Amino acid sequence: MYFCFEITDKRGPQVPSFGNYYLVLMNIVEQIKEWSAEVLDPSVFVVDVEFKPGGGKMLVLIDSDGPLTIEQCRSLNRHLSNKLDETDYGDTPYILEVSSPGVDRPLKLGRQYGKHIGRELKVKLKAQTELLGKLLSLDETGMTLLLKDKKKAYLAKEPTEKRVTFDEIEETYVMVSFN
Repeated sequence: MYFCFEITDKRGPQVPSFGNYYLVLMNIVEQIKEWSAEVLDPSVFVVDVEFKPGGGKMLVLIDSDGPLTIEQCRSLNRHLSNKLDETDYGDTPYILEVSSPGVDRPLKLGRQYGKHIGRELKVKLKAQTELLGKLLSLDETGMTLLLKDKKKAYLAKEPTEKRVTFDEIEETYVMVSFN
């Protein structure tokens, strides 16, 4: 994503020789990640930044290696809001929201998988198949699942383990369990 804005100083808009406005393209996603690193604990990381200039909303999704607190979200929201105000990203109003991804969003980064060891995952593969199983282990290239048997769930006499590389995965969702 890129964001355009007008450069101004005490004298007003600066007018370069090629027109009335000087536009600067900035990779807003990378800038948000840099600013976030200034205040976030190393165990907390940016998962995604969604910004649609016409939509008026900038959504920053963060996660952590452990539990994520509301205070971590609030602190980052204040910091990013101040940074965006200092940088003066033009006249278009927007709402800044900092949140955890939530259960309705897929895992996007390998780093997100670690805290879900032992939990049930639904994995959609690029080969157009789906796997349902408990995350047993994880390394830098992929994971091992204990596949769920359709009739016996995880109580099968001969459980099936499946190694899946991250390159094979289209999407992964953490399944919510209420027991």
